[in-house]
Amino acid sequence: MKKIFAVIISIVLAVMSLFVAAGCFNKADYVVGIVQLVDHVALDAANKGFQEELTALLKEQGKSVKFLNNSASNDYSTCTTIANTYVSKKVDLILAIATPAAQAAASVTKDIPILFTAVTNPVIAELVENWDRPNTNVSGTSDLNPVEKQIELITELVPNVKKIAVLYDTDEVNSLYQVELAENYCNQNNIALVKAGITDINDLLTKFDLLDDDVQAIYIPTDNTLANGADSVHSFNKEKKKLPIVCGEIGMNDKCGVATYGIDYYQLGRQTGKMAFKILFEGAKVAEMPVELYENEPTLKINETVANELGFKIPQKVLDKQK
Repeated sequence: MKKIFAVIISIVLAVMSLFVAAGCFNKADYVVGIVQLVDHVALDAANKGFQEELTALLKEQGKSVKFLNNSASNDYSTCTTIANTYVSKKVDLILAIATPAAQAAASVTKDIPILFTAVTNPVIAELVENWDRPNTNVSGTSDLNPVEKQIELITELVPNVKKIAVLYDTDEVNSLYQVELAENYCNQNNIALVKAGITDINDLLTKFDLLDDDVQAIYIPTDNTLANGADSVHSFNKEKKKLPIVCGEIGMNDKCGVATYGIDYYQLGRQTGKMAFKILFEGAKVAEMPVELYENEPTLKINETVANELGFKIPQKVLDKQK
């Protein structure tokens, strides 16, 4: 009898160890589903910042969080599929990284709180009613960069510049908004802005071929398609035009730009993590949470490696600003 009992205990302990190994007795207090439009430096950094900040804040309160993390490979329908999966799993919160991801998540649930990051203008994207009070189940952090300051930087890189080209994806709502801001600044400062919109990364080479010979610089807003293809942008530019490029965000600028004023997407992700903590632990209502802008000053980042490869000399006036 004792042997039988011992065998039973052994079996029970073995089964319990399997459950523990599988995490069945370590269920997280919260589950957050993350849908990221595409993998590139800026969005990856925002994702990392969000996870690390939310994990740390909950740990301080003796709570834990499990992340379901999926990238959509720059495909809107995949964003929708991922978001639907999170709804079926009844996650506690969804983080959507980039505008199409946020739009997809918002289209499949009006009940689960949704936070976005790396969205430039959530009102134009129809994610919130207004910046101060969303009045939807969506809020988050905007990555609106200092477009005017970035165009002004071009005028310092190329004194007396008369014509600038702007590269952007015509399907990205946030890119169109930034192009509008750039155009307004150029109009006010007697600079011609040539719009070179693309529908996908395969259009790049054609656009470089078609750029006017008198274009003196290129501006690229925070555009996910172009960020994902930043290496190709640099390759084509080096081959075809050798023009100085100023990008909307630092990660893209590190690959194809000569300088920019940009935000830190890791820190932006951390801001979003703080918002998630308020919702999950403190019970804040997402519909009443104002959309937040980046809380720090944009940083000047100079890329002398790319400049040297293009044969472009960065003016000392600009170099001195980084010191």
